Amino acid sequence: MRRPTRSRPSTSACARSHRADGVTPVAEGRRLMEALFRAPARAGRGGPGWLTGAARHALTGSEVRWHWRVEQGHIAVARFEVRGCPDVIAATELAAAVLEGQPAAAPAVDIRSIATRLAAPAEKLGTLLVIDDAIAATAIQFRARQP
Repeated sequence: MRRPTRSRPSTSACARSHRADGVTPVAEGRRLMEALFRAPARAGRGGPGWLTGAARHALTGSEVRWHWRVEQGHIAVARFEVRGCPDVIAATELAAAVLEGQPAAAPAVDIRSIATRLAAPAEKLGTLLVIDDAIAATAIQFRARQP
């Protein structure tokens, strides 16, 4: 009986999956995740008059609380408090950078692209969506304050 043969990716496919220095996109994403997890620049509370909104993932217990300083209807500074795995912390840091400068009434953050950039495992996407939920809660607080 013949053994099944395994196909190998072509050399060109292997070349496309590595940078010139040999680092794969996944390894690069995981390095970024680790760096953002260890030193999140925007972590912390806001000050008086800042908007606050939070959300919690019931299954994992991950929690994100946003603090936004809004000027002329736009998010001038986005700070956060987060409790969760390294992927949630790193993704929240990237989301904070994206939020700054956006309209507070309807900010847009693509959590899927952030997850891809961090090379987060697919099973973490549901947990990362708590970031979106907290953004929506904070935007609701902003709209509630408008005349």
